[in-house]
Amino acid sequence: MSRLTLAAAAAALAVCAAPAVVAAQDAAPAAPAAQPAPSPEEAAFEAKGEAFNAEAERMKAELDAVIEDPALDPAAKQTRADAIITRYEPTFNAFADDLAAFFRTFAEKPENAENKDQILAAAEAAPAQIRAIPAQIRQAVAQAVTAPAAPDADD
Repeated sequence: MSRLTLAAAAAALAVCAAPAVVAAQDAAPAAPAAQPAPSPEEAAFEAKGEAFNAEAERMKAELDAVIEDPALDPAAKQTRADAIITRYEPTFNAFADDLAAFFRTFAEKPENAENKDQILAAAEAAPAQIRAIPAQIRQAVAQAVTAPAAPDADD
C-alpha cells in the first residue's frame, strides 16, 4: 500500500513540476546562466504546490497508519481510508483548479505564444489527472486491504 500511495503522491508532485517543464521547453538551449527570479505568479503557485505536497504527504501518512494497523479488519481499514480520502479530496480539487488557472495565465503571456496550445492542453489534462488521484488511491486501498498478507521474510 505504501508504494501505491507514494506513486499517487509522486504523480501529484510531477504535476506540480509541470510549469517548470513548460518554462524549460520555452527556453532555447544556451550556455548556463543564472536563472531569472520567478514571477510573482510563479512564486505564489510554487508555494501552493509546496502546501499541496505537504497535505498529500499527511494524507499518505494517515492512510499508511490505517492500512498497517493490525487491529483493524479489512472492512474497517477501507471505511477509515475512505474517510481520510474524502477529507483530503477538496485539497486535490482546489489544487487542480489553481493549476488550471496558473496554466491559463501562463499561456496568455506573450513570451509563451508559440506554445500556447500546448500550455492550454496542459491546463485541461493536468488538473484532470490531479482530480483522479483520490479515486486511484481508493482503488489501491481496496486492493491492499483485500490482498492476502505477504509471508514474513523469516519464513
